[in-house]
Amino acid sequence: MTRTTGKDYFAHARVGLFTHYTYPTYAEGKGNNYGGTVYSGDDLRTASSVEEAAALFDGDKFAEAAHDLGAEYVVFTAAHAGFNLLFPSETMKATGCTHKCAEKSDVIRKLLDGLGKYGIPLVLYLPPNDEHDIVDEDLRKMGWYQNKDARMDFLKRLIREIYDRYGNGIAGFWFDQCGPERSVCDCVRECNPDAVVFINTGITANTNLHPNSDFIVSEYYGSIEGCDSDTLPVHYSQVNRQIGNWYAVGGKAPTDARNLYRYTVRTIAVEGQYNCGIAWSCGPYLNQTWEEGVRELLTALGDQIRAHEGIYGTVPGRSYVEAPNALLEKDMWGVSTETPDGSIVYLHVLNRPADGVLCLSEAADGKRFREAWFGDEKLTLEKTETGYTVAMPEADDGIDTVIRLTV
Repeated sequence: MTRTTGKDYFAHARVGLFTHYTYPTYAEGKGNNYGGTVYSGDDLRTASSVEEAAALFDGDKFAEAAHDLGAEYVVFTAAHAGFNLLFPSETMKATGCTHKCAEKSDVIRKLLDGLGKYGIPLVLYLPPNDEHDIVDEDLRKMGWYQNKDARMDFLKRLIREIYDRYGNGIAGFWFDQCGPERSVCDCVRECNPDAVVFINTGITANTNLHPNSDFIVSEYYGSIEGCDSDTLPVHYSQVNRQIGNWYAVGGKAPTDARNLYRYTVRTIAVEGQYNCGIAWSCGPYLNQTWEEGVRELLTALGDQIRAHEGIYGTVPGRSYVEAPNALLEKDMWGVSTETPDGSIVYLHVLNRPADGVLCLSEAADGKRFREAWFGDEKLTLEKTETGYTVAMPEADDGIDTVIRLTV
């Protein structure tokens, strides 16, 4: 199975999986030292080397989890803490920092093989300005020590090596830390003209498109733990919310699939959401299990996504518009999505009207509707002076009653 990638594909993607799987570097005196993925919830040791972390990774199991979620893309760490590469790299070895890349095991190849079975594109995460958790000796070997130009040259060599090694199977890069210089982003696009570039500026609900980025990114939109997702704001940037820790360190699933599904629907319906939708964030332990309940939650959420119309292949509703930063108030019926050509509008009724009659205003874009459907059941649709009324179906799963309006 092969899917089309490129900027248009990602702009219209609705659901992704964002995973940190890391081997740590502890840099004495460097401030915040990021930890790493641990063996399991009962064994909080990190790997003994980058090679061990890479060797333990199971690409098929991970790809199955992404598929069960219904992810249309995956963002995965090629390196994170300490810029430790989870694959053999001649570029890194040439610096003399042979301990900062895997010896033989190759997580990227495992990912490409596993995800390829489902046609799920792979985007690689890199922290291009990472000096705070790398010891000075290694920074000097890598040429990074207080030398931004040398760091950018290193990144360009590394990116060329990645494309030489894996070809255009790498759909793009997700750069943290406000991104690299433009020349590095240009290098990505020279290696793969269809590649996409994400740049995180570290801003929650970011409204500004970084000049070198294809998409607006809000990496940290917070955990959903303990929250009714109806009360959480939504946004048109790429939204990453955690349903586990950034890397598996002993947490547990923070909520249930109903809560995640309703937030997913609200996010993809936001006006201007052409920035890859929502990428739920979690990852496996070194033993390839997941934090408590997280793997099951991925499957349950995917089941909900597949059970409802109006998710994949849709764009934000233009007839009934969901504004950025909106909340779902109790007196609001829900949100809408529609087909790209606007011929079908999907009403996601998240709060069922008490009297069983959905009252709609006139369509904001002037559409006039002919019929209303719930699955194969035709519903009563009536034109009123102020808009329309739709008789709700008796069936209601309490999660999302999806009504199709046709023009």
